[in-house]
Amino acid sequence: MNKQFINSLKKGDVEAFQALIAEYQSRLYNFAFSLTKSKYISEEIFQEVFIKIWVNRHNLNSDLNLNAYIFKIAKNLILNHLRKVANQDSLKENLWNNITQIHSNTEESIVLKDYLHITEQIIQKLPEQKKNIFILSKFEGKTNEEIAVQLGIKQKTVKNHLWKSTQFIKEQLQYYLTDSAYSLLIIFSIFF
Repeated sequence: MNKQFINSLKKGDVEAFQALIAEYQSRLYNFAFSLTKSKYISEEIFQEVFIKIWVNRHNLNSDLNLNAYIFKIAKNLILNHLRKVANQDSLKENLWNNITQIHSNTEESIVLKDYLHITEQIIQKLPEQKKNIFILSKFEGKTNEEIAVQLGIKQKTVKNHLWKSTQFIKEQLQYYLTDSAYSLLIIFSIFF
């Protein structure tokens, strides 16, 4: 394409513009498709390139390498499209991760509350003295010696009651716990 052709474009010659479109239609579409892998996007980019050329035709330089100019516009449009897609994919992935995390945290929280409620019910089934010793030790953080003094019993008795209470609770929990990770979490959070 020579200077005369570019000058015809600058003047708004529709036939010159149609000839330009016909000249680049196949090559430009294939270039866009090779990078976007989308017929629709390739057609959109093809149209956008020629819209930009027509809108900016008055600013075309007569010495312009039209081929390089057309493919530069196409390349920039394709890169913009790919950035947009990458941002959308990243956004979708982040959104999915957040939804999954919220769902997981909510589900874990509900399950944990259920297991803690079950554990409280099991503790209530303990004989009165064992229940009191267990609560003083595990929930109030008192030592075996402090419990023994408070209840007026031997420290060895406190230790035996704690061991038996712990065994009883572990046995009762195994009927409810379906996931070993949860069972360890509950057992460690309550007993250790």
